[in-house]
Amino acid sequence: MGAVTEIQMEINVEKLNEDIRSFPQVHKITSDMRLTHKGVSRLVMLDRYAFKDTEKTTLSEGDFVVLTVKADPKFPARGFGYVKSINWKSKQADIQVDKEFISVLDNEAESKTGVVTRSLDVIDKPLEIYYEQIALRNATGLSQVETSEENKQVWFEKFYKELSSLNFIPAGRVLYGAGADTDVTYFNCYVMPFVKDSREGISDHRKQVMEIMSRGGGVGTNGSTLRPRNTLARGVNGKSSGSVSWLDDVAKLTHLVEQGGSRRGAQMIMLSDWHPDIIEFIISKMQNPRILRFLIENTEDEQIKHLAKEKLKFTPLTETERDMYQGIVNYKTIPGLGGFPERAIKEAEEKLNIGGTYSVHNAEFLTGANISICLTKEFMEAVENDDYYDLRFPNVENYSQEEMNSYNETWHEYGDVRKWEKQGYEVRVYRRIKAKELWDLINICATYSAEPGIFFIDNANDMTNAKAYGQQVVATNPCGK
Repeated sequence: MGAVTEIQMEINVEKLNEDIRSFPQVHKITSDMRLTHKGVSRLVMLDRYAFKDTEKTTLSEGDFVVLTVKADPKFPARGFGYVKSINWKSKQADIQVDKEFISVLDNEAESKTGVVTRSLDVIDKPLEIYYEQIALRNATGLSQVETSEENKQVWFEKFYKELSSLNFIPAGRVLYGAGADTDVTYFNCYVMPFVKDSREGISDHRKQVMEIMSRGGGVGTNGSTLRPRNTLARGVNGKSSGSVSWLDDVAKLTHLVEQGGSRRGAQMIMLSDWHPDIIEFIISKMQNPRILRFLIENTEDEQIKHLAKEKLKFTPLTETERDMYQGIVNYKTIPGLGGFPERAIKEAEEKLNIGGTYSVHNAEFLTGANISICLTKEFMEAVENDDYYDLRFPNVENYSQEEMNSYNETWHEYGDVRKWEKQGYEVRVYRRIKAKELWDLINICATYSAEPGIFFIDNANDMTNAKAYGQQVVATNPCGK
């Protein structure tokens, strides 16, 4: 480790400026530039916002690069370092990792030397290493909307002054995209309109989410307009798989779409408290078998019990496993043999008592999104009054052809079963639930898994300025939960 910390690694500014000449979007480094940021802020600046030579046309030995230092499939760790050598045939490079990231390395040989071999696919060469370079690019890009060269120059100078002095810091997508001449969004997050309750509507929604995320934006979706599980779909003479299964399909896009820059996508998916699938929605993302067992043993609501059992997976012990755990337990009864740690004995006794191991089905379900519940005033009043609450949805199974046409054309514009009922359309009550049972379920799951979040949608709509434009709050983006 000592050898690593003694290596002096410096950026060759003269060479980097020569490389920058191949990229008209990037401004060269000048002697008056000072802002590099430190720690995580520096890594985020270099990895997410700096313009990079993505095709690696200028990559060579000695270059400063950003790379994946730890290739964990779920939580890869990024860092920076310097190129020691490149094997273009095998598409790999040896990188001297900066001492700041040595502790992240989980390979003993790499930890000793600080040198890692990585695929070129996970190595990026930032051309902007000073924040002033980003500010110059942003100021150039943002001023281009002016129609005269004189105004462009005036606004370039104004923008650069505010940006470089940190008086104003744009959102990340602006920092990355402005002046870069790429097809990325300047908006960090979007809230989608309600999903149209049809295969075509879901497909269109999915396509738009994919396009937004591929350009760097996060997305908020409210799935309350999708019909509940097992509801008749007359067009195909079958039954719907339910809102939750379709929302999981949308959530999977987060894992599939690599965004502009290097960050992964982000989604917020919401469902209203009145939706008949609300219990399934909450429980489907619970990953803790102990909490599922707790729910089964303690709730009085049969649907909660049923859905928790559906999610819970039990794997019986094999004969070998049973003998092994019994051997551990027996150790504590034999004097003079030392035995196993108390925690090992306790775990073995628990395994034998249960007869197997609990885990969950579909552990990846909805993991591509955060989830939240849209809470209404009526529901909260029912909780306070210890009353029952109706889970309901438009009665599509019994609509006439004319009513069904109206549903297909306008239901997604309302997105609220209360408003729909006021329009004179029939609403079906799927079941009544004790409001406190649902409230307790939300709180138990949020306590032990940090989800679902809660969003007081009526309060949001009461207070939003969007009302002045005849609009409503549908959901929040991932940052607004």
